[in-house]
Amino acid sequence: MRTFAISDIHGNNELFRKALKAIGLKKVDKLIILGDLIDRGPDSKGVLDTIILLLENGFNLDCLIGNHEQMFLDAKLNTNNLNQWLINGGDKTLSSFLTGSIEKIPSKYYNLINGFKYFFEHENCIFVHAALNMKIEDPFSDIDTILWERNPIEYVDEIWLGHRKLIHGHNPQSQKEILRAIENNEKVICIDNGAYMSKSGYGSVCVMQLETLNVRFLK
Repeated sequence: MRTFAISDIHGNNELFRKALKAIGLKKVDKLIILGDLIDRGPDSKGVLDTIILLLENGFNLDCLIGNHEQMFLDAKLNTNNLNQWLINGGDKTLSSFLTGSIEKIPSKYYNLINGFKYFFEHENCIFVHAALNMKIEDPFSDIDTILWERNPIEYVDEIWLGHRKLIHGHNPQSQKEILRAIENNEKVICIDNGAYMSKSGYGSVCVMQLETLNVRFLK
């Protein structure tokens, strides 16, 4: 069994599918998606449909909630939350569903996202969307840090982390920065290459294989 991690697809279903094809994902493999599947890109609905298709066909997936999924879930509750989501790329998600109203998004998509996890542990790795507050008694209870924090290094307790690595997304890194972190065997590795960004060194979906720490950048 191989284990792969992808983060911050941001509505780019074409790159997501290209990544799945590049690694030749099989049902015996495990795929961990570190949140921000939706918003900003052109086809959030397509990304979610791909997830549904994989699950229905027996693939081994674990999807995490990113801050964009959380904004989507919160947007169902009140207008202030809805406005925050819309100005942060939620408008693109609505467009992918060919609607201007969150109420028109079929409930199966809401239920899918509502079933995502905030963190996942697998062998010698901990997966979260943004960061993990290792300086409190229960690091997994600080959901705000898990979803939003931009400086994960500030929250690292090396004794608590031990021999494990923290793999996350949320804060776009250049391809060089991602490769450098892996080459230096750092304990905290970000695999968000800013799929929605157009500047040099960014704009790819990054796929990491955990057993080898090899990465591919799909553009």
